[in-house]
Amino acid sequence: MIIAIDGPAGSGKSSTAREVAKRTDSLYIDTGAMYRAVALFCLRKGIDTSQPDFDTYLNGLSISLKSSESGIAVWLNGEDVSDEIRSSTVSELSSIVSSDVRVRVKMVDMQREMASEALSRGGSVVMEGRDIGSVVFPDAEFKFFLIADPKVRAERRALQMEEKGVPVDSRALLDEILARDARDESRSTSPLIRASDAIAIDTSSLSFEEQVENILSVIHGNG
Repeated sequence: MIIAIDGPAGSGKSSTAREVAKRTDSLYIDTGAMYRAVALFCLRKGIDTSQPDFDTYLNGLSISLKSSESGIAVWLNGEDVSDEIRSSTVSELSSIVSSDVRVRVKMVDMQREMASEALSRGGSVVMEGRDIGSVVFPDAEFKFFLIADPKVRAERRALQMEEKGVPVDSRALLDEILARDARDESRSTSPLIRASDAIAIDTSSLSFEEQVENILSVIHGNG
């Protein structure tokens, strides 16, 4: 089966999806990390999507996801970039890069291929992002859409950064999240949108365990 978990930045979908995958013995595919890897690739190359030869650079891009102690490791052209893609600079650029239709087409192809390989082996897949239930796998057996108050999402992101020793400007972080929401919701290609048959879960006041259990109860037929 395919379990699609969508939602805006900071809604808790990544950590929740990772745990749901663990408890259902499924492959976890972090699509947001894949777009971050593209953003990092662009930063390193000093390129952007407006360049005439951007397609050439994009064709030379290789991204793979591997299991690790922390859940998932992201490899860009043979290099583990799991930590580097989590910077605020990469996060901001990934929202911009992901609006390009060529980038989305390539990433969706990669995501479908990863899932197809897992399903062919008799496994299940938990995939999280912003357009999984609406575009990547519209026929997914289970679809969830996580939401949360922007201030709560900013607080969560600030806590994550503080735990890593990264200086935090709370106001700037909230503005960044609101700006990203606006870009994701208004882009012409695969906008952030709740699929009509997706179950919405407001995580604003839920504990991590409650988020996970809400999803598992539906999957196991108790929701």
